[in-house]
Amino acid sequence: MSAPDTLMKQELMEQKAALSAKADVQELDFYYGDFQALKTISMPVYEHQVTALIGPSGCGKSTFLRCFNRMHDLYPGNRYQGRIVLHPDNSDLLAPDVDPIEVRMRIGMVFQKPNPFPKSIFDNVAYGLRVRGENSRRRIEEKVEGALHDAALWDEVKDRIHEPAYNLSGG
Repeated sequence: MSAPDTLMKQELMEQKAALSAKADVQELDFYYGDFQALKTISMPVYEHQVTALIGPSGCGKSTFLRCFNRMHDLYPGNRYQGRIVLHPDNSDLLAPDVDPIEVRMRIGMVFQKPNPFPKSIFDNVAYGLRVRGENSRRRIEEKVEGALHDAALWDEVKDRIHEPAYNLSGG
C-alpha cells in the first residue's frame, strides 16, 4: 500500500473513532413468514451523520427501516432475529420485553407516499396526542387545528375534518 493510501486509511479510521454511534444493528435477519427478507445486516448508525440506503426496488430498504420502529409487529407471522441497540442506554429495540408502542413514540417514520391510518383526518392528526395520554377534547382540538395550520392544510380540510383521511389528495 502506498503512503497516500495508508494515510487516507488512517484518516478514515480516526474519523470513525471520533463518531458516536447512535444505534448498532447486529446480525439482523427479518422474515415475512418463511421468506427471509433481510440477511445478517450489521452496521452502526452514527449521530449527526447522513446514512443512505441505496439499492433496487424490492431489495429490503424499507423492510430494514421498518424494523427500527417495529412496524412489522402489526402483522402476524413476521419475525426478527438479531438486535438493534440504541445508545447510550444500550436498549435493544427488538427485545421481547420492549413495548413496540414505546418504540414508535421514540422513532417515527416519514413515508415516501402518504400512509394515513384508516380513520378521519382529525383522528390521524390527534393519534399521537391520544397515545401520549392526552384526554382533554378541547386541548386535542386546539393542537389538531394548530398542526394543520402549521402544515398549511387547515383551509383545505377544515370543512371535512371528520371525513376519512384516505380522501386527501397525495399532493
